[in-house]
Amino acid sequence: MSPDTSPSIDHIMSAKRLLNVERAYEVMDKYGLDGLVASTPVNIYYLSSHGGIMQWMGRPFSTFAFFPRNEDAPPAIILSAVMLYHLDYRPTWMPSIQAFTMPLRDESGNVQLDHDGRPVANPKTSFWPVGDGEKSDRDKLQLALFKAYEGKTSATPLAALVKALQDGGAAKGKIGFDDPRVAPWLRDQGLPDIKDVDALNIFKEIRMVKTENEIDLLREAAQRNEVALNYAIEQIEPGYPLEEIELAHARMWGELGGRGKWMIANIDGLNSGVVSKGDFMKLDSVGVYKGYHGDVGRTVMVGDPPDSLVKRIEADTKCSRLVYDAVKPGMKFSEASKMFYDLMMQEGVPNGFGAPHNVGLEHTDQPWPTGAELPGAFNDDFTFEDGTVYTLDMPYSEVGWGTTHVEDMIVVRNDGYEALSSMDTSLKIRPV
Repeated sequence: MSPDTSPSIDHIMSAKRLLNVERAYEVMDKYGLDGLVASTPVNIYYLSSHGGIMQWMGRPFSTFAFFPRNEDAPPAIILSAVMLYHLDYRPTWMPSIQAFTMPLRDESGNVQLDHDGRPVANPKTSFWPVGDGEKSDRDKLQLALFKAYEGKTSATPLAALVKALQDGGAAKGKIGFDDPRVAPWLRDQGLPDIKDVDALNIFKEIRMVKTENEIDLLREAAQRNEVALNYAIEQIEPGYPLEEIELAHARMWGELGGRGKWMIANIDGLNSGVVSKGDFMKLDSVGVYKGYHGDVGRTVMVGDPPDSLVKRIEADTKCSRLVYDAVKPGMKFSEASKMFYDLMMQEGVPNGFGAPHNVGLEHTDQPWPTGAELPGAFNDDFTFEDGTVYTLDMPYSEVGWGTTHVEDMIVVRNDGYEALSSMDTSLKIRPV
């Protein structure tokens, strides 16, 4: 027998882990969970580090990720066998890759069933023909991927998820789902004893404390977003449409290897019209790099600024840095907001609004109220921790005066803080 010369596929499980494992265990224990099941693209990516294509196509429930509380059980990603090749350049770290194909059919087209009456999986992982020509290294790698999972597939995504939960010892456990529809489907698929918890905000609670791998991506996102923001600022002149500011930001983001998500260009509280001499404006910019958000805000003046504007921006800068210095693990978000307000009052600048929010895989990367829950109760309970990435959001709008904004991205550290963006909050003046 000739030796197997198939190329190694070990790299498909070589991704850096985004998931904060220790934080996940801590939060799962808080809610008594035996596992987490991610169905939404953001949480699938967070648990698995795999930014698969299928989950971004508008094909929900074709990909899942499962993270067990049992440290000896295998975390698993569930994906289509025809999408296995995406793991070549978008790997996972999860040791269990549960691929699904489709139900096996007989010659008459009837679905084949097992002894439990459930569809049998077609064992083939690829339905593309294999020619007789010489195989390139890419061909060989693709064939090796398909071969590795041939005969090991499930018939459907849910069947593959059932297998992952069974292998993870959680088939009768209490599982957190970011989409509550999945649990009853699993009960119908052969897991009648599974208990479910709505984990939409549990996922976000875990994500509030970032790993260093996440912080690296957030640093890139913040800095690239600021480059795009500064490029957009350079285009501003009298007669320039406000909507073009957002388009300029997006164009530069494309060159920087990410995408602009939004740019709020706001004069006197509104985003319509064109720039005129004497206008000053709020620019609140957000862009995305490898799934992570950059969020930076600045104030731009067209022409000579009034003293009241200069005073407010200088106060924003001074007071926000005092807050950054004061924030330590264990401090509440509400305490930071009050401190900023009080400091602005001491500077003689009334109505100083500064609200912290987490930034990460989402612009607001923290639990958010659903249904009849009240927003205030959420923000009052949040605390900063080592590894919290946040902005102190400082928009201001006064009818009859104007609109401003200052915002930077900050990481809380046990021994202080790290700024991910430049903290150049000076008033940006454009010539007329």
